[in-house]
Amino acid sequence: MRNGFIFSLIAALIVAIFAIQNSAVMPIKFLFWQANISLALIILISAILGAVIVALLGIKKEFNIKKENKNLLRKVQELEENIKVSKDIIDEKTEELPQKESAMDNDS
Repeated sequence: MRNGFIFSLIAALIVAIFAIQNSAVMPIKFLFWQANISLALIILISAILGAVIVALLGIKKEFNIKKENKNLLRKVQELEENIKVSKDIIDEKTEELPQKESAMDNDS
């Protein structure tokens, strides 16, 4: 986590320096729209949009991991319940075993 934060700060610093050094006004065309905008502003907006997209993808991934974790916990609970039922059956059969052996000894 700390390494990611440090990397983000370094990347932001590099983008800021690059934007400051390239602050000339540029004509921008998009479909039928045209404007003269500072290159620094374009760089900063692009970096912010990139960060937002990465953050949204990270949130989606975290949501999927939590969902999978919840499903796995539910499965673990089911398996633990199966183990408990199996142990109860084993204990029940183990208790019946000496009674059957003594009944067989009495018949002999």
